[in-house]
Amino acid sequence: MKDAQKKYLTEAGLRIQHEGFTVCEEKDALLPVEWAGSPICNVNGNGGMSYDPEQIRKEGLDDALERVREIVEDTLTYMRHMETAPPLLADGLSGDYRLLAEYNGAVLAGHQTRYGVQFITWDRLQDGTLWQGHYFNAGEGIDAAKRDFTARSGLVPGSLRREKCSYIEFKREGPVIADLAETGPSFFILKEGKQKNDQIF
Repeated sequence: MKDAQKKYLTEAGLRIQHEGFTVCEEKDALLPVEWAGSPICNVNGNGGMSYDPEQIRKEGLDDALERVREIVEDTLTYMRHMETAPPLLADGLSGDYRLLAEYNGAVLAGHQTRYGVQFITWDRLQDGTLWQGHYFNAGEGIDAAKRDFTARSGLVPGSLRREKCSYIEFKREGPVIADLAETGPSFFILKEGKQKNDQIF
């Protein structure tokens, strides 16, 4: 198993455990997951899942399986970005921090720890130093960090933060901000400090 797959399984296991599931010891490059003593699925290092559909139906574990699937997919997405993201460079910063997004003086970074990936948002000052870090661990996770990044960067105006559901997704072309407006979601792709607005139907 490759190093990236091991890191992924470790991170997925931590996140799944945090949600109250039992994660058993890895066996044959598979991570067994249980709920209330009942096996749900096995997760592999590529984000795939294997399970017995009949057992899931019989024991009423459909919702539990779906929650594990969401965690597995979400974790795979940000772990791939952690692997390819450039290092975050700033005065006084040591350790392996990865730059996931930067816009309008706001920075979103990820840092691998033994307790899982920690996400941090900072303000970058004109001299390049980072200021006022907000730290998000497994419990709050990437979703809370993305919301904080959109607020700090000004991508979502203060008056809209409570009125609309906004989130950030990571796509191949870079971070994408989605604003779920009444007319449908609008996506803002951040590249080189500029934003491009594409209406999605």
